[in-house]
Amino acid sequence: MPKLVVTLPEAGGEQTFELTEPTVTVGRLPENTLQIDDPSVSSRHAQFTLGASGNYEIKDLGSTNGTRVNGAHITETGLNPGDRLRLGKIEAVYLSDVGGSASGGTAEAQPLPAASAPAVALSATAARGKPADFANASPFAKRTKEKDPAGRAILVFAAVSLLLFAVALVCVFMLQPPANLGS
Repeated sequence: MPKLVVTLPEAGGEQTFELTEPTVTVGRLPENTLQIDDPSVSSRHAQFTLGASGNYEIKDLGSTNGTRVNGAHITETGLNPGDRLRLGKIEAVYLSDVGGSASGGTAEAQPLPAASAPAVALSATAARGKPADFANASPFAKRTKEKDPAGRAILVFAAVSLLLFAVALVCVFMLQPPANLGS
């Protein structure tokens, strides 16, 4: 049976997950079949699909930090026993008793260190449907408002100038001619 061995060095080593469904989603949200609670993993990071050979294929779902198989950045590829996967900063090894040529990786390969201690758990209700929100779905960083002191000074100067001009106009219209011009 195909398995995914996820390496979590700071959270207790490795956890093994049997891939039993024809389609398995991996990501940070609980709606995924395999939930990996790590900031480097996207909310819906990747999808495993059972192929005709009995081995799974992996497809990146537009994740922010990408998906790698044996060190190569992929969008979609078939998996062979012993392939090393990287989902964001999380490493995993694909194991299967189904025939297939190992593509260079082994189950005993040393994992790369993770940045933090993520928690991995199978979702109790692998609900299919819309995510709860799209707050972290954008691949672009949130823009912060930059302070522009020169632009602000120009706006203040323009506002003060318009106010002074309005006051000057009022004063001009309030002027009265002198009463004894002809005497």
